[in-house]
Amino acid sequence: MQTKFTDNAIAYLKKVYRDSGTSTEVVIPAEAVPVFKDYSQDFWICYVVDRGNAFEYVQESHLKQDGIDRDKLHRIGLGNLLKWAISHKLRVQPYGSIFAVLMGGNFEASLILIDKLWEDPFKKFVSGEYAAAMPARDILSFCDSSSPAGVDGLKQLIARTAAAKTDHPISDKIYVRRDGMFQPRAVV
Repeated sequence: MQTKFTDNAIAYLKKVYRDSGTSTEVVIPAEAVPVFKDYSQDFWICYVVDRGNAFEYVQESHLKQDGIDRDKLHRIGLGNLLKWAISHKLRVQPYGSIFAVLMGGNFEASLILIDKLWEDPFKKFVSGEYAAAMPARDILSFCDSSSPAGVDGLKQLIARTAAAKTDHPISDKIYVRRDGMFQPRAVV
């Protein structure tokens, strides 16, 4: 059986960019538009395929070509993200009052999408609700949301990442996990 392009799709968390009204309009043919799914007001879920030296976005034309719908692509993307994490030796490393999620770069922030991780193996690191920061695509850290030292550690991580002007920024906010989803934390 021949492998379809979308069989290798990996779910990828992407920052939502809002048009400020100053950009020039670019018209993209419908079949060339990347497939995305809303996650929240801050994030989209896109899907990429590892081409070795670059990632290629899954486009609308790929869905038609492979005969699949968005729901199936999403399931494939989440499954492949988890496989990527396992094959890249996903681990949690304590750093002071926070925990860093490491697996070699690119998809760490996207791991907020994998419920299985937050409901089981990561649960041993917190006693209550998660607080997490994902300031860039390759940075994900978390702590117990009731830990002032942990929340401060996440704020420091966000500030250091912003100062470094990292590639592929995601968010300068702290998020809490509620109802199976990471949502912006109320500023206290």
